[in-house]
Amino acid sequence: MQAEAFFNSIEARSRRVETPCGEGRMVWRIWGEGAPLVLIHGGAGSWSHWIRNIPEFYGERMVIAPDLPGLGGSASPPRPYTPESIAQIAADGLGQVLPPGVMFDMAGFSFGGMISGLIARLHAARVRTLTLMGPSGLGGKFGNIKTPVKLPLDGTPEELAQAHRYNLLAIMLHSPDSVDEYAMHMQTVNAPRTRILSPEHALSEKLLHALKEIPGRVNTIWGEFDIFSPYLEHRRAVIASVHPEAEFHIIPGAGHWVQFEAAAPVNALLRRFIA
Repeated sequence: MQAEAFFNSIEARSRRVETPCGEGRMVWRIWGEGAPLVLIHGGAGSWSHWIRNIPEFYGERMVIAPDLPGLGGSASPPRPYTPESIAQIAADGLGQVLPPGVMFDMAGFSFGGMISGLIARLHAARVRTLTLMGPSGLGGKFGNIKTPVKLPLDGTPEELAQAHRYNLLAIMLHSPDSVDEYAMHMQTVNAPRTRILSPEHALSEKLLHALKEIPGRVNTIWGEFDIFSPYLEHRRAVIASVHPEAEFHIIPGAGHWVQFEAAAPVNALLRRFIA
């Protein structure tokens, strides 16, 4: 499969590092050298949420992409877990991955947007810039979100593929054309490894409160058709209330998983933000 080979080739270029996570280990992948860029993936995902962004930067930056606790290849966090406890594990791990005092840029997507904000609060002055892509944790409310279907435990490959395709269009992507071989491969690999719930915290104001304590530059990127954020003017006002200088960008034609569905404009914006 072309998608699987592509994912394997990107992963093969990385260095794997592990840090403590409860009774197990948290997995980090690192590409390249230079000023660090940390990428925090979303719920039901892994480092591969950034598959169309990592190659854009690892030739000139040190790109660091973990699997969050309870997701991907990382161990589950101790129970009861919260976004704060997950962020603490990740922040402690990042403190081991990077030498003391080294500053870094960070981007977070969806649930990872909230987690990245909590990490940034813990590392405070070390964070040069924080770029949030469709982040949760800003309060407000959702639009008319379609209920995702559960994966059939004894389903045929065709039934599983149908469920993954439905969920990608219901939650992650706007255009049916975006549900390509690469999106399907990621969903097939990542979704069954989900061991933590993230939607229950999505409408909290945990990220908003964290942003009040982050001194670094904050910017946000949103898909025009982000199913979780149909009220983008509310999001714009909330961000401006705590970071008036923050840039607020809406990418036309994109859904929630904006850095995959509209990789080129997102990469261009991120490159400018971290310059």
